[in-house]
Amino acid sequence: MYRVVIVDDEPLMLEGLRLMIDWHSHGFELCGEALSAQDALSLVESLHPHLLITDVRMPGLLGTDLAALVRHYHPEVVILLFSVMKDFSFAQSAIRCGVFDYLVKPIDPEEVHKVLRRVKAELDQRSGREADAAGRMGLLRDKVLRHLAFGDDSSESLMRAQTLLDLKPSDPCYAAVMAGNIDALPEDTLRLMDAFHAIPFQLAPNQFGLRFRQTQRDLAFLERLVAHFPPASILRISVGRVYRSANGFVHSLREALDAQGALFEQYHGLRLYRPIDPETAQWLAGMPIPQLRDAIGSQDGDALETLLSETVRKAAEAAPSLFALRCMAASLDAICPAARVAEDGLCLKLLWQEEAPSRADWYSIFAATLRRLRSDNDRPLTENWPAPVKTAVSIIHTRYGESLSIGSVAEGMGINPAYLGQLVRMHVGVTFHRLLQDTRLEHASLLLRQTTLSISQIALEVGIRDVEYFSRQFRDRVGMSPLAYRSAGLSKEHDHAQPE
Repeated sequence: MYRVVIVDDEPLMLEGLRLMIDWHSHGFELCGEALSAQDALSLVESLHPHLLITDVRMPGLLGTDLAALVRHYHPEVVILLFSVMKDFSFAQSAIRCGVFDYLVKPIDPEEVHKVLRRVKAELDQRSGREADAAGRMGLLRDKVLRHLAFGDDSSESLMRAQTLLDLKPSDPCYAAVMAGNIDALPEDTLRLMDAFHAIPFQLAPNQFGLRFRQTQRDLAFLERLVAHFPPASILRISVGRVYRSANGFVHSLREALDAQGALFEQYHGLRLYRPIDPETAQWLAGMPIPQLRDAIGSQDGDALETLLSETVRKAAEAAPSLFALRCMAASLDAICPAARVAEDGLCLKLLWQEEAPSRADWYSIFAATLRRLRSDNDRPLTENWPAPVKTAVSIIHTRYGESLSIGSVAEGMGINPAYLGQLVRMHVGVTFHRLLQDTRLEHASLLLRQTTLSISQIALEVGIRDVEYFSRQFRDRVGMSPLAYRSAGLSKEHDHAQPE
């Protein structure tokens, strides 16, 4: 329904318009009446009508003056004037004020019906144009913010984001990220977001971002938003810190994405971003993370048990936070081959993706996970692999920086790609593509810790041409962005890391 306000200094005239016209049949709702132009201005400000119908001759401001003011401050409002005057020059004056049409008293109901049908058609056309424009604007906003979230730092994209998010350089802002079983945001959720001035955008399937323009994070609203979704959604909301400008918003957005992984502190039902502090970085640097990786891949179970005992003893002495323990699991996951998952579903990702109840529980799950991963390592012995599998794995390990595909590798060996894919999956336990991707990310993690190369240079070094894709894959595997991983302080070079 389109909203209508009518204005006349004669109450009987207002009553006649109210009763004489079947507003609903034309798609209109009569939402306000005023006896003066001054009162009408207040109604327009508070009710935001689509249509204003006003008499011309009224005490104080004339209807034409009212029309001029409304056209200036609310150009979207359609205006109809009516008057006893039939003078053509007066009608011309009314049209110059930007009115849609001019009716002559006494009002002819049939004439009003004709005009209302024309007004309705005009409003429908505008609504369609606005919906199309809003849809196109939304798609552009999603695309620009996706690029910025996952590695695009170009000034052009930042300028676009500033416009699309309506952010001035001095505006305080922050981002939140929602992830869960949500294909689309329901209408009632969108209305709730609109009431709190949150602009939603889509980052990935089942992952949405929110823009807030506030000096403080509205955590109460975000908690309410969690409760707004059904339990089956398994909604997880993470929140970045407050910054200023579009550049600051992108920084907050990347923080919120990191808080979806390992870098968070739990606050009721929310995840608040927490950076890796120097104390945590120093503790991580002293833990035997590379040795644990080697022990998982070793046939010697005693080596792993010795390291586990040492790790738990060191941790018990230092009493690190659960946050530090999550970061250790994420760091180990980054350098473990093929993102190992045990047959019973145990994996390192579970250790950094969720908050454990206590350190004792975490140690127990950590030890059980590493033991199970090492035990599963006994199954596929590389010397028993068929020659094509050994060759494919060797090519991946030595030429991961090149543009490899299972088709090109199979062609070089003179066998069918589908057959090679089946062999690799059967003996290695993962697909050719997964093994290649994990090998690239493992080497990327080493370059991040041991060199000062930029993120885009590292992506190219390991054979990934798209830095946005590289950043997204790395974050999904390790629970933090490449820059955050570098900042973990696992090497002395982290002090020279370049800004993301």
